[in-house]
Amino acid sequence: MSANGQHPALVLATLCWLLPMLLGSTAFFGWLVWTGGKSDEGKAFQLLGVATLSAGPAFLLGGLVALLVARRRGAGWPQVRRRALLLFANVPLALAYFLGVSVAAIQRVEVVNRSGRAVEQVALTACRTATRDVGTLAPEQSYVWRFSPPSEGTLSVTGKLDDEVVALEGVCMFFVFDRIDVTVELQPSGVWTVHEAPGAPWSWLPGF
Repeated sequence: MSANGQHPALVLATLCWLLPMLLGSTAFFGWLVWTGGKSDEGKAFQLLGVATLSAGPAFLLGGLVALLVARRRGAGWPQVRRRALLLFANVPLALAYFLGVSVAAIQRVEVVNRSGRAVEQVALTACRTATRDVGTLAPEQSYVWRFSPPSEGTLSVTGKLDDEVVALEGVCMFFVFDRIDVTVELQPSGVWTVHEAPGAPWSWLPGF
C-alpha cells in the first residue's frame, strides 16, 4: 500500500492516464491559443503533441499492466474498472485533438465586388474537387469561403459580368497544412486583383 492507502500499481495506472491527458491538452490548447491555429508557429507545442501521441500506446499498455497487477494483489474491482475507463478515455480524446489540428489546413477565400455592377453565377473551385456556388454578388458585396483542401491545388473563379463570362484560373496555390488567406477583388475598373497572405491567427473562425 502507498501512503494514502492505495496500491502502488493503482497509482501507476492513474499516472498512465493523467500524464498523457495533461500533456496532450497542454500541447493542443497551448498551440491553439498561442498561434490562433497557424501551422508554422508554436513548434514547441507541436513537438510536445507528437511526442505525447507517440508515447500514448505505451502509456495505455503500462496502465493496463499496472491494473492487472493491482487486481492480482487484492485491489477492488470498482477501483480497477474506474481507472481502466479513464485509460481508454484518452483514446477518443487524442483523436479529438488530432482532428482539431486540422484547423491549420482551413483556407480562407474572400471574393469582393467593388465594380458597381452585379456579378452573376459566381462559383469557386479549389484543388479541382472542392467547389462552392456563390450565386450573385451585388455591388460592394463580399463572400467568404472557408474549406480544407483535399490536396495541393489551385483556385479558380468563374462568373458572369454584363453577359461576359468571367474565368480566372490558377488564382493561387493551396497546400495542405499551410494555411493562406486569399482576397479576390473586382475593382471599379473591371480588373480582378488577388491578394494572398499567410493565414492570419483565428481566420479559420467565422467572423474573422
